[in-house]
Amino acid sequence: MIRFLLVVILGIIIGLGIALVSAEMIEKTADVEFCSSCHSMEGVVEAYGNAIHGGNNKAGFRAKCTACHLPHDNVLHYVMVKAESGMKDVLGEAFWVDSVDFVGNLKNREEFVYTSGCLQCHDMEAMKYDIPKAYLAHKDFKNGVVKSCVRCHENVGHKNIKDHLVKNEK
Repeated sequence: MIRFLLVVILGIIIGLGIALVSAEMIEKTADVEFCSSCHSMEGVVEAYGNAIHGGNNKAGFRAKCTACHLPHDNVLHYVMVKAESGMKDVLGEAFWVDSVDFVGNLKNREEFVYTSGCLQCHDMEAMKYDIPKAYLAHKDFKNGVVKSCVRCHENVGHKNIKDHLVKNEK
């Protein structure tokens, strides 16, 4: 019985250790400092720095890259997409970054930005009372006609991103 109890306690300690290390790694690889370490991200980071979500606001608030570019519907989905996109980013930077059409990919922005991330900060119900005009503009979203925030908010998070990407292609 004591041996079983020791194994259980050891298992809990090891499990907590793995969870804490994993959480720390996920946090350390979530912000612009980490994401901008790749050369191919220069234009993206410049556009981010000029945007409201990139700190160009009265409060100086900066959204982390993962706030927009990972799903926030559940932890498992978040971790799985983070692992998958992280591997794609590493392999892509090493092998095919020069063949990526970053400007052309802007039309696919709904594949790279998750509405569940937007809704972590932007409360549609509160908008009804705080900014009624904005709430009316979002009625198609509330009714499920529009399913993605970036369908309408094309440059959200990266102000004038196309200009920055074109400039950095040269």
